Amino acid sequence: MQSLQIAFVVLLAIVSTTAFFTEEQHEIAIALSKACQGELGVDLPEDFSTRMRQGDLTLNSEASKCTIQCMFAKVGFTDENGVASREVLVTKLAKGNPVEKAEKFADICDKNEGETKCDKAFSLYECYHKNKSIFD
Repeated sequence: MQSLQIAFVVLLAIVSTTAFFTEEQHEIAIALSKACQGELGVDLPEDFSTRMRQGDLTLNSEASKCTIQCMFAKVGFTDENGVASREVLVTKLAKGNPVEKAEKFADICDKNEGETKCDKAFSLYECYHKNKSIFD
């Protein structure tokens, strides 16, 4: 159940630039980013979760990129190598959005590129925020 809640919170963080979060959802998002921060042994800005939720593309330090990768991998958006999962993207983004829009997004953003898994995950994060008008 906890992993479903975490997946939902991360999905909301990606799908919305000013998402309304309940206090519980916000706490889960913070816990997930802190768990990844602890696993990776990196320092993040104190407001990392809020900035990520808002689509802050200046979160491009290696620590931020790798934390985003860790979070995405935990919910299945990317695999352990940072490669986006088109199937998971469509499935999760189609909840609350027309399937056609989720598929269009996946067609544009599932070929995330980068030299490292962290770069690839950030590329997916960046692609979403540059193409979020698909969901308008």
